[in-house]
This record gives sequence, C-alpha cells and structure tokens, in this order.
Amino acid sequence: MELMPVIWLLVCTDLVLTENAKDPDLVCPSEPIEAVRSKDVVLPCHLEPPTDASAETVSWRQGEHVVHLHQGGKDHPSEQGERFKGRTSLFSEGLTEGNLSLTLSSVNVHDDGRYQCSLHTESLNKMCYINLSVEPLLVCPSGHIEVTSDDDVVLPCHLEPPVDASGEAVEWRWGNNTVLLYERGKYIDAEKKDRFKGRTFLFTERLTEGNLSLKLFSVPLRDNGTYQCFFRSKSQDKSCSVILTVDEPEVMGSDEPVTAEVGDDVILPCHVEPSANLTKLTVEWRCNNSMVHLYRSQKDVPEMQDERFRNRTSLFHEELVHGNVSLKLTNVTKEDAGNYSCYIPRLTSKVKRGNVTLNVVSPDQCTCPDPHKKKKDDESCHYWTLGLGLGIPLVVCIVIIFFLWNKYVKNRGFAEPGGENDNHVEKVTNIPEGE
Repeated sequence: MELMPVIWLLVCTDLVLTENAKDPDLVCPSEPIEAVRSKDVVLPCHLEPPTDASAETVSWRQGEHVVHLHQGGKDHPSEQGERFKGRTSLFSEGLTEGNLSLTLSSVNVHDDGRYQCSLHTESLNKMCYINLSVEPLLVCPSGHIEVTSDDDVVLPCHLEPPVDASGEAVEWRWGNNTVLLYERGKYIDAEKKDRFKGRTFLFTERLTEGNLSLKLFSVPLRDNGTYQCFFRSKSQDKSCSVILTVDEPEVMGSDEPVTAEVGDDVILPCHVEPSANLTKLTVEWRCNNSMVHLYRSQKDVPEMQDERFRNRTSLFHEELVHGNVSLKLTNVTKEDAGNYSCYIPRLTSKVKRGNVTLNVVSPDQCTCPDPHKKKKDDESCHYWTLGLGLGIPLVVCIVIIFFLWNKYVKNRGFAEPGGENDNHVEKVTNIPEGE
C-alpha cells in the first residue's frame, strides 16, 4: 500500500511530460481576410503553443507561386514569384514566439485568393490555409465631364475589379441632395430631390459587372457641380466623385455678309456653339418681320412662311443633332437681299439669336475675288475699270503709230546700209562721160 503514492506520482509526471512533448499546431483564421487595393495587409499565422521558429523553414505560397521563403535564419527573395518581390515581409522578432504572419504590401487584384502558411523542421511538417479577399476600388474619372445644357450625360462610376453590385446599395448625391437611391433591387424615390425626378437612370442590367454609372437627362445649367457615387455593402462603404460642367450654348450667325447672284442658291450659316442637339427645339428664320422658315415639333411648318419664300427654303435636318440650323434659300431674287436672323426661343441660353446679311448681285455685275468684303470689292472693281479705260486706248495708239512709221519708211525709200539701194548708187556713179 505504501507504493501507491509513488506509482501515482510517476503516472502524473509521465502525463505532464507527454503533454509538454506534444507538437505545436499551426493556426490560421477561418474567416477570409479582407484587403483594400493599394493598401498593406497582414495574413495571420502562428504556432500554438508558441514555439521558436526563427531557425526553421517558413514558407508562404499562393497556388504554385512562392510568396515568401525564410530558411536557415534568413529570407530568400530569389525564390519568390516575380510579382511578390519587394512586397512581402515576416515579423522577424515574432518568429521566436511562433508568429509566422506575413505582411503583403500594395495589394492588387491579382493578390486575391488562397494562401498556404507552412512550417518545416526535422520532425515537423505543418501547414494551414487563409483566404485573402481584395476589396474592389470605386473608380470615377479624374477629369471634368462636360455637357451642353439640355443634352443628356452619363456620369461614370464602376467597381474595379468588377464585383456584382445588384444586391447592394447604390446612391448618387449632389451636395446634400439625393439624386438617385437604388437598394436591394429597387429604386427608393422618397429620398430623391424633386428636381431630379424623372431625369435619372441607372444601368441596372450592368450592376452585375460593377457598373454604377448614372445617366442624367435634359441637363440644365443648374446641374453644374460635384456628384458623389456611393457603394454600400455589409463589409464596405465606398465613394468617389465626378465633376460635371454644363456649358451654355450660343447661337452663332455670320459676321461677314453672304453674297449671291440672282437665280443662284445660297446657304445662310447659323449654328449653336458648343454643339447641342436641337431636333426637339423650335427654329425660326426671319427677314425683317417676314417669316422665312419655321421648324417646330420636329418638322417644318410651311404654312407659316411668308408667301415669297414658299417652297424655296430648307434646313439640314440631319445636322440639327449637331446644332447646325443653317438655311438653304433657292432661286435667289433681288428682293431677297437683307438682314436675316435665326432664332431658337426655347434654347437655355442668353444668346438665342444669330444674324446673317445677304447681298444679291446681278450675274453681269462686277464681282470681286473676295465677295465677303464689299469695300475691298468696290475698290478692286474701280481700279479694274480704270485700267481698262486707260490701257485699251494706249494699245490702239501704239499700233497706229507703228503702222504709220512703217508706211513712211517705205515711201521715203529708206534702206539699211549694204542693201540693194547701195549697189544701185554705185553703178550709176561709174557711168562714163558722154554715154
């Protein structure tokens, strides 16, 4: 009976020694580690109970790629995969305490995936796995988005890499005003600012591709400003900004007069700058108080024309979408000369009218090389007429003088030395006396 305490003591001691001799476990978190692009992230991995691993082989891998290798008390960067070089490190002081965690810097989309943390010793071969989830960036354009007032515009915003956002919350704001709110597959109109109602559109079929872009219809000048795109999910809340610049168009006529001959066709230029779609607006062409041409409700209205312009005018309908409202006038008459104006009454602009002056000349009327500069033309015509008036009589006089001189020479018998007349004189002189 006296031996029993000794036996129990030996058993307990053996159990304690056996427990202390148990191999440590390599532990990784079961939940994915989330990282933000361009940021650093720590992938946790440790020995439990803590065990010095500074002299052992510690390896991190992603698939077939070596992410980091620590062996023989030092790192071996030459063994790393190319895209991980210069981006990984271990907690060197933590290795003595069994901390094998890896720091991965400047995370990118290719880093997303499953990683293996492993420890190799003479007697151990332990490993565990950890999933890294790289959160997408919400990307908006850095420059301004420009649009002409009354046109439609798309404000770009997307997740990179593409992530399905169809079941999450998407919101667009302008200052403190909600422009659009889409949540759990439907629009939330109660939050929308009144002036944006009926003017917004989200590409819902492309939300699965991470496209959160907003379309605004019939943009007025007051839509100028900074818009914020928000993406909200259970794990993240992101935003980026888009600056919208709304330009005010101006109607531009012609500073120089347009000249045409009687019976010709002529184009009176007029356009909106910057370019804007005018197909849905009213366009009026007038000469003094007469209606030359009227375009309304996306068609011409000939019954409103002055009778003398009927069937002689037309717009370039295919060019209206580009802001071109130039007028073609056929079979020009003298009575068509005058000051014309093109007027767009519903254009959101302070300058809604452009002017063009039409000069009409007869076919036989002197015209100048540059028909747009009347003063210069008149001077050219003047000098041309003066030149003709002086030049023609002068040429006639020269011809007459030349003709009279030739006739005079023949009548007087003049000849050049050494000619026939010289021989004749010599023969006459040598006649003997008395003959």
